[in-house]
Amino acid sequence: MPMPSSIKLSNKNFRLTPNFALSISGISDKRLNKESSRFMQRVSERTGLFLKTWNITDKNFNNPFAPLKIHSLSKGVVQMDMEESYELNIDESKVTIHAKSDIGAIRALETLLQLIASDAKGFYFQGASIQDNPRFAWRGLLLSQPYHFMPMDVVKRTLDAMAVVKMNVFHLYISDDQGYTIESKVFPKLHQQASGGNYFTHAQVAEIIEYADQRGIRVIPEIDLPGHSTAILTVFPELASTKKAYVLQDHWGVFDPTIDPTQERTYVFLDTLLTEVASLFPDHYFHIGGDENTGNDWAKNQDIQAFMKENKLNDAVSLQNYFNKRIQKILKRSGKITVGWDEILMKKMDDSTAKQYFEAGNFNQLIESDVPKDIVVQSWRGMEALLSSAKNGYKSILSKGYYIDLVQPTYYHYLNDPIPFLNKVIIPDSEANFNRFESEIIKKIQQGERILSPSEEKLIIGGEATMWTEHVSLETIDSRLWPRTAAIAERLWSPADVRDVDDMYRRLEIISLHLEWVGSTHLKNKSMMLRRLAGSDNIQALEPVVEFIEPLKGYKRNEANNFTKYSPYTLLVDVAIPDPTALRNFNKLLESFLRIPSDATMEKLVKQFQKWENNHSIIQKMAISNPLLADLLTHSASLHAISKQSVALLNLKKAKKKPSDLQINAYAQLLKKSMKPAGYCELSIAESLQKIIPFLRRN
Repeated sequence: MPMPSSIKLSNKNFRLTPNFALSISGISDKRLNKESSRFMQRVSERTGLFLKTWNITDKNFNNPFAPLKIHSLSKGVVQMDMEESYELNIDESKVTIHAKSDIGAIRALETLLQLIASDAKGFYFQGASIQDNPRFAWRGLLLSQPYHFMPMDVVKRTLDAMAVVKMNVFHLYISDDQGYTIESKVFPKLHQQASGGNYFTHAQVAEIIEYADQRGIRVIPEIDLPGHSTAILTVFPELASTKKAYVLQDHWGVFDPTIDPTQERTYVFLDTLLTEVASLFPDHYFHIGGDENTGNDWAKNQDIQAFMKENKLNDAVSLQNYFNKRIQKILKRSGKITVGWDEILMKKMDDSTAKQYFEAGNFNQLIESDVPKDIVVQSWRGMEALLSSAKNGYKSILSKGYYIDLVQPTYYHYLNDPIPFLNKVIIPDSEANFNRFESEIIKKIQQGERILSPSEEKLIIGGEATMWTEHVSLETIDSRLWPRTAAIAERLWSPADVRDVDDMYRRLEIISLHLEWVGSTHLKNKSMMLRRLAGSDNIQALEPVVEFIEPLKGYKRNEANNFTKYSPYTLLVDVAIPDPTALRNFNKLLESFLRIPSDATMEKLVKQFQKWENNHSIIQKMAISNPLLADLLTHSASLHAISKQSVALLNLKKAKKKPSDLQINAYAQLLKKSMKPAGYCELSIAESLQKIIPFLRRN
């Protein structure tokens, strides 16, 4: 994972021995040497073999006796449209990698590590012939630092995990209302007063970039402007649209503080700051945000309103476009291409008008008319912005449907394709509360209508998973990122027709272990956090409940509005993981039973129900003296009641007796009651079991 473009497996396996070694021919360079060394170390750790060649240098160049031969034609540059293709061939006598660049060779080494298998004789590389190249050039992951700051070890293990699944863009979100998170030598008060004490120095930024480059990953910075700017305004309130003292936000959401785009000193300041930040990041792309500007502070400022009138700027979107163009000129002087969220392009208009334009094919009416064509649009609100970008000649990146922080199931992300053609899943508007008319688009796309021409499809350069860190900590971030992001990585690398959800889940269980082996804590931290919640290492009774609950999906956790930057993220909701394997397996068993009822599958269901029923009394005892288990006890009580009734009803069916309407209705009410969230978690099994009700009603 991701699935290669072309793969043919064979039984010509290559056996691994302590004599295994590699050689490099063509172009040898530091990046490929280091990654080859790391590859050998990882092979050794996987197999227990004491391999002699860990430190790969130019001495390993053209070694005729090494069974793994890597041939790279050039030293790649980690930038947009980097060369990443490769050929990998494995037979009994040798393993060969041919790549146009060292980056492609590195991608091949990651594939080769996934082909390690074992049998009674030992370890081997699965015989295979592979030709591979990515479908999209931009395969990214955003990590927001201002909400909960993620230190260097988290960043590095995230980059290692990205490399495993061949992602190539690390989007480092630097500044928001809650903090400014890198050192500034031109404005040192920014990191001194607006970081909350958490920031990366220039040296650390360089360390991240070097670490990423080593793995063929670009690093793109984002300074969000002109909204989401409270952190900047705490230090420079004179740049604000509303003149007052500002403090860093500790809540999450959309806030009014906005930079004043009508003052020349704004651009003097931003020229200095952005030029400094641009100098730290060698990539050609620079993200300016541009999202969620309420315009409220602009509307209240009479000078800003007068400026708009004088310059014939009709609304806040037009004023922001004016601002964006000036920022783009600043970035161009640093050799940067501007990226922004879709608000930088889309007009503000009512739904009915927008729908009329869309259905008439007037895509140019949906966008601001004078947005420079070389700006890149990142669509977080949906298909309307993505299509409008491509139809009007703008390069675009899809993020809607890849919001990994919203803890949705893996298939939801996996079937969401950046190219709108025969998509099985197109993410509904409710995810971003941007409710236009996607239902009309969905129907056309799913019926096989090509909305975009081939040349327009090429303007969609990829996608990006977004890890907004409002509701994560150092302990939980990996469980929100992995392994689900691996499915997004496959969607962006592999051919469009690789869409088998069952096979994806099968392979995801395997790749999850590979991710742990490079440092991800998504598996091991769950038990640790559960022990803390229990105040004991006796968690055997708790696990069967936690495995069947999920955190509230989407933005439902925000509705309580009681979480801040300093809230505890050690609760049941933080222990629970999205899309748990045990729940999926139970659902498959249930569906199998309902499709072809049998005594054998019924017995498996009954055993699970009995486990929950018997388990509850243990949890009751544990929860008496531990208030932290109250929410888990609520879900356990629901499982106990559901299990008791489920067994009784299934036994009636087994005895060829139909349950009464009263019994079935009571069961339906119990399931509905059990679906009510507790501790910001939902008992997903209760929703699944609703499918059994029609079966109970049948004669």
